Amino acid sequence: FDIFKEPYPGHNRNTEEAWSCWLNGGVCAGVPFDSIGSQELVHAIRQAGAGNLILIAGVRYANAMDQWWKYRPTDPIGNIAASWHSYNFNDCVTESCWLRTILALNKLVPVVTTEFGENDCKRWYSDQLMDFLDSFGGSYLGWNWNVWGCTSGPCLISDYNGTATPYGQALYDRLRPTPVESKV
Repeated sequence: FDIFKEPYPGHNRNTEEAWSCWLNGGVCAGVPFDSIGSQELVHAIRQAGAGNLILIAGVRYANAMDQWWKYRPTDPIGNIAASWHSYNFNDCVTESCWLRTILALNKLVPVVTTEFGENDCKRWYSDQLMDFLDSFGGSYLGWNWNVWGCTSGPCLISDYNGTATPYGQALYDRLRPTPVESKV
């Protein structure tokens, strides 16, 4: 489960108020409805008997992760991971930010990059990010299979025949199995 796709409490800011709302829910600034918190969602999932991994995204549309550990929900079976989105137009786009937040957090809890890419569908940012994630065994998933032309966000393919965009090709190149040489 990825329980919140892109949380935006506290007027989509990375503040104590936003993180508290993210954890506890309730009436949250910038959210036009009463929000359920991540703690209540984890509790409901476990009460239903599910034992699978629960992915929990950070605030600012899943890009801010620096307070995730401080506000993390309690899981009675300890099977949670942080879900992170990284795009070339987000706040945390440099290796120094990734080292300070993502690598540091990954030492405490698995971080799964459930969305990443760039809004020009090129591969410069994606290659840098995958190099960083690969350097410590980080996990990542590509986003998305729409063919809207990259002006609305990243696309892995440019048509439904599967023609890869440069970004899609970068992910394909990274995930493509390498041939194993025979030792005979």
